[in-house]
Amino acid sequence: MLLQIANVIDRDTIDAIRAQACAPEFWSDGKQTAKGRAKAAKRNEQALAAGPAKGVLETLHQRIFNHELVRSAAQPAALARIMLNRYTEGMEYGAHVDAPYVDGVRTDVSFTLFLSDPADYDGGELLIDSAGAEDAVKLAAGSLALYPSTSVHRVLQVTRGERVAAVGWIKSRIRSAEDRAMLFDLDRIGADLSALGAPGALRDRVSNLRNNLLRRFGD
Repeated sequence: MLLQIANVIDRDTIDAIRAQACAPEFWSDGKQTAKGRAKAAKRNEQALAAGPAKGVLETLHQRIFNHELVRSAAQPAALARIMLNRYTEGMEYGAHVDAPYVDGVRTDVSFTLFLSDPADYDGGELLIDSAGAEDAVKLAAGSLALYPSTSVHRVLQVTRGERVAAVGWIKSRIRSAEDRAMLFDLDRIGADLSALGAPGALRDRVSNLRNNLLRRFGD
């Protein structure tokens, strides 16, 4: 399931992050964290939590993990890693699959949080393979794309400007992407019933079904 979530990060936070990203030695070569075939495909810059981006990434971690839709769709158990990526003119990331474990944590769900406005750069679309076709994703700054870590994906070459994004990997309480999608639908149905003022007994039945499926599907 590919899910696009708007306004995960507010404009003031985005501007503060972009200002900090101008600091000397903030960025390093992205190939340092790539493995196998991905190393040859990766042409970008990155900033990790061990460097000057530590405070920024801690803020993003909290905002992303506390977001209602992220929690509903990803069912997070742990964050494997979060980092910032920058693509300037000529940079790209060829087709690859994310590692099954990052820093010893299983990767079930990947995310890209866009921190550059689409008008500020050309190219740079995130392309995610979906049953032989590709979904092209280029979202407004502050919006997030959530997708299974099993998907083949790539970032097209940036031909103008600069693309900055936060990327990360989540271990889910629910291994199966199909099961996560069903639980997400149940969560949204429950929220819709609440918004419509549906009888409490009906909402309780939906909530009980959702909780029982969590027990069945969970690790």
